[in-house]
Amino acid sequence: MSKYNHHKKLHQYFCTIRARILLCTISLIAIICIIITYISYFLVSENLRQNLIQTSETRLSFLCESIDANVSNVNNFVRSCQISTKIINFAKETEPSGNQTKREAHDFVMENYTANAALPSQLIRMVILGKSRPDIVQVVEPPYSSITVSAEAIRSLPYFELLLKHMEEVEVGILPDAFCTSKEIPMIPLLHPIEHPYKAEEIGYIFTEMSVSVITAPIQNYLSERDSRFFFYINENAYQFQNGTLVPFQNTSEVIEDLSGLALNPNTRIQTIRIYDEQEREELLTVITRPLNTNGWYIAECVDESQLTESVFSVLFSIVLITVAAASCIGIFLSWFLSRTVNLPVKQLQARIRRIEDGDFSRDLSTEWPHELGDIGKTINDLSENVLLLMEQRIEDERQKREYEYKMLQSQINPHFLYNTLNSIKWMATIQNSPGIAEMTTSLSRLLKDISKGATNLVTIRHELSLINDYFIIQQYRYGGTITLTSSVDDDALLSCRILKFTLQPLVENAIFHGIEPKGTAGNITIHIYRNESADIRIDVTDDGIGMEPELTARLLDMEAPASSSFFKEIGVSNVHKRLQYEFGNQYGLSIQSEKGKFTTISILLPFREEDTNDKTDYRR
Repeated sequence: MSKYNHHKKLHQYFCTIRARILLCTISLIAIICIIITYISYFLVSENLRQNLIQTSETRLSFLCESIDANVSNVNNFVRSCQISTKIINFAKETEPSGNQTKREAHDFVMENYTANAALPSQLIRMVILGKSRPDIVQVVEPPYSSITVSAEAIRSLPYFELLLKHMEEVEVGILPDAFCTSKEIPMIPLLHPIEHPYKAEEIGYIFTEMSVSVITAPIQNYLSERDSRFFFYINENAYQFQNGTLVPFQNTSEVIEDLSGLALNPNTRIQTIRIYDEQEREELLTVITRPLNTNGWYIAECVDESQLTESVFSVLFSIVLITVAAASCIGIFLSWFLSRTVNLPVKQLQARIRRIEDGDFSRDLSTEWPHELGDIGKTINDLSENVLLLMEQRIEDERQKREYEYKMLQSQINPHFLYNTLNSIKWMATIQNSPGIAEMTTSLSRLLKDISKGATNLVTIRHELSLINDYFIIQQYRYGGTITLTSSVDDDALLSCRILKFTLQPLVENAIFHGIEPKGTAGNITIHIYRNESADIRIDVTDDGIGMEPELTARLLDMEAPASSSFFKEIGVSNVHKRLQYEFGNQYGLSIQSEKGKFTTISILLPFREEDTNDKTDYRR
């Protein structure tokens, strides 16, 4: 029974989503790891092979430069002899007329030969012979030479005619020194012409035997750093570097693959060849062949691809990295699988919450699935609707609160204004018996009538200027005309725009009582209405009074004091600023600029809201 229960539990486990995901994961990991391991090994092997070939090509280019430098050194020495006057004079003579020219030619060549430290190892023999004279000038003669060198002996060489036919070219390849019978000394014979300075004819020859060390020495130095196989080609003659020298190489080869596209230099030829030696043994080689500056000369290196085994650890590391990449792919697959079962509904719920954060509290029925996550979605929808109701209630409460605050601020203005107006009438009645009292009373009645209306708080700027003119008439009588008020509007269309009622009056009042009056002399107040660079309306109220300290202007708009305070200016400015922000937004309101003893400018910033109006009151009085 226990065994049955065990199998039952096992069956139940494998029926779960977790078990299915685990099985899929293990299977996918196994498949992906096998594929990626194979692909990574192939790609890395090819990349290592390419790097190995290109590295060998780069090193081979340095080897070619070294060989070309050695050959160029010998050629430059020979060319200096070809154009030497002393050697030309020796070659021009048909019969020996003394040893003077011969001695001069010999001394010239020896002087230049000994001055070049590299020549003794590069040049085995050098003989100068005239075309018509029997004697020669031998500059270099190795100690092992066992045969007398003469002009007749040189001309009798079996390859002399070939050298004569291919002047200054290497056609015969590498040969043993013909003037030594004791041992074979490999050398490269060359024949260079000596031409008449004034006639297009040959008057002699320079016979040289170049040492194969010009080739083998750089190769030997190259092999001191690495182990490799080298082949050298002189036209159709092939040689292999063995035991420090070049030996003829006879083989049959077959090109299997052309890899020249991997070469860094367009003159480089890279091939995979199959060769057969004398015993018909097959060998597969990757050969890099580069031309030398000497026409018909090539050097080739066999890339030892066994060096790839030296990079096994790098390959393994690469495979590990690729396996990590495979694991990442598996993670992506699991993310997709889980998104279909769990993550997708969760992401939909997250998106629903973000929409709620952005202010969308509408019910989303797509998140109410018939499972546990659907219950969560339903709960979120219920909460969002409750939050919406609470927010609407809060907005209504805030609206009412703002309305109450606005009314309280408005109520602070009216008593203040009425008090000062009545006080002005009292002063006029006490001081003088003037008909101006009638005009003041008329202006006051208009003001009181406007206050009593209270149907709307927004009026046109034209209407507001009319109110400020009625107010200023009263103040003019009080101060005996020592205070003037001027208004200017840049565009009459601005007069039809809306402004809060009694915005200008507190500012003008403060300009009189706290700017001009303390100065004790006449003063002027200007009102300038225009549009700023942002196309908003700007109204500047400027007085030439006593000004304010910078510290006071910085805190003036935030100052609050009880109604009984003497700081009527601060109260008025602060109230006007708050009223404007309540009505139009926080980006609008008042700003103050002042300089002690010179001026004060209070600027009003309003939105441009042009509306039709029948209010045609003339404010220019």
